[in-house]
Amino acid sequence: MKATTYARYSSDKQRETSIEDQVRNCLAYAKREGWDVVTQYADRAMSGTKTDRPDYQAMLANAEAGQFEVLIVDDLARLSRDDIEVRTSIRRLRFLGIRLIGVSDGFDSDAKGYKIQAGVRGLMNELYLDDLREKTHRGLAGRAHEGLNTGGRCFGYRHIHIESATRKDELGRPEVEAMRREVNPEQAEWVRYIFERYADGRSPRQIADELNRAGVKSARKQPWSGATIYGVPATSTGLLNNELYVGRYVWNRSRWETNPDTGRRRRTLRPESEWIATEQPKLRIVSDALWQRVKARQAEQRERSVNVRRALHKNARSGAGPKYIFSSVLKCGVCGANYAIIDAYRYGCSTNVNRGPAACSNGVRVPRKVVESELLAALKNRLFTAEGINLFKAEVRRLLAERRADRGRDAKKVEAELARVEKEIANIVTAIKAGIFTPTTKAALEKAEAERTRLERAAVGPAPGLENIEEMLPRAVDTYRDLIENFEDVVMSRVSEARNQIKALVGREIPLHPTEAGGLEAVIQGDYAGLLAVSEQSPGAKGTGAKLSLVAGARNRRCLQLIEARL
Repeated sequence: MKATTYARYSSDKQRETSIEDQVRNCLAYAKREGWDVVTQYADRAMSGTKTDRPDYQAMLANAEAGQFEVLIVDDLARLSRDDIEVRTSIRRLRFLGIRLIGVSDGFDSDAKGYKIQAGVRGLMNELYLDDLREKTHRGLAGRAHEGLNTGGRCFGYRHIHIESATRKDELGRPEVEAMRREVNPEQAEWVRYIFERYADGRSPRQIADELNRAGVKSARKQPWSGATIYGVPATSTGLLNNELYVGRYVWNRSRWETNPDTGRRRRTLRPESEWIATEQPKLRIVSDALWQRVKARQAEQRERSVNVRRALHKNARSGAGPKYIFSSVLKCGVCGANYAIIDAYRYGCSTNVNRGPAACSNGVRVPRKVVESELLAALKNRLFTAEGINLFKAEVRRLLAERRADRGRDAKKVEAELARVEKEIANIVTAIKAGIFTPTTKAALEKAEAERTRLERAAVGPAPGLENIEEMLPRAVDTYRDLIENFEDVVMSRVSEARNQIKALVGREIPLHPTEAGGLEAVIQGDYAGLLAVSEQSPGAKGTGAKLSLVAGARNRRCLQLIEARL
């Protein structure tokens, strides 16, 4: 049997050698069972509450592609600390015929009562996280009351270690108990510069450009942007709203909450009664007079914005999402940022606009109507040519030949294993007929039948729809031609739908590179996985017998794996 391992450690004072310890446990288990470990996945210093871990996602994708039959983890907490995510992963793996083993906690998804064990383990992980959050918050509150740093860097200050007089770390050095801030004289000058420039009438974008030209890095060692400087006054985010610069440190002002449906984090203000504020005059950088000048200009700017919105009424933007066909599709070929609408009628590089030429040299602006007309014409006339389709067909034929050869080599092994399992099932049934029916025999029968199902699935061979992919392509191209001929009508009525179709067809993005003549050159690459998906989802498309749910931007091999997994 083909097995794989997954290991993970978070950043809460665990060691990187934890990965090696987990893998060693998993490999020893696989060796005892006689399984062949074909791949290993590991995410280092990543929280188990997150699902966007690179190796975790790669493991799930390869599970879907049928690259292994058993997943081995040291314990279920390595898979995820989220109870719902653990249960979902177990269901997904069982649906794919993949067995999940937890070495240290004795979990086996083929065992009777695995749901109870998974539920108990998931609840324990959730309670562990709740307890960890509470203890961490309590400890940070104590530091905030003492005026110590509670985490995060702040431009204008440097961190000083407070070392323990008694405790040592694993290398024999004094253990760091806490951190305190002190003013960084060089950065403090730039803080005052930013406040003075804004108070004198410069915009945050202009100030960011000046800082980037001067080679000044932000607290995170990144180029400056207007948003970093201005922030949101209502939530006290952004450099101009940080009260620490006038010697007042406020902690516990807000908390981060995760939307259970989207997985996105959102900042929520806490009641002011929960805030912890301490006066720290030694950390003052900005005078009260300068601070008040900045606050006065911010209030003036807000009032002006309110008046503009009141004048525009219903025509004012409401934050309802992108309203143009190529919004979020166009990317700067120099820095990779979005090419976004920068005024009433032009596209421009968002980094160049927000951070200045020092952050990105691509200052080319292009009218929106020119972008839309040129790119839609290219989609009509230059995408998915006959030459490209023939190359894709040749690649399909090559990959299918490889797949058949791989399955041929494994066929005899699968047949022999299937015969063994059939014999085992027959023996158990004979024992049951003879009156030997116990929980043990029932569990053994269920396990053997699950193994038979998995082997039968492996013996079926490639999904039949894969063999017909060459016939699917011409029909997909015909559907695409019909769609693109009427694309302007779709754009006018259903912008969001049209944008998603474009993303699928071009692999999610279109890079724009500046030319020596002062224009822009678009690079459009047709994505054949996306072509098949769009043609299947278009109204009136004829069915191909294959259910396609493809990831835009996938390459040919990944395209075939996903198609086969869903046939």
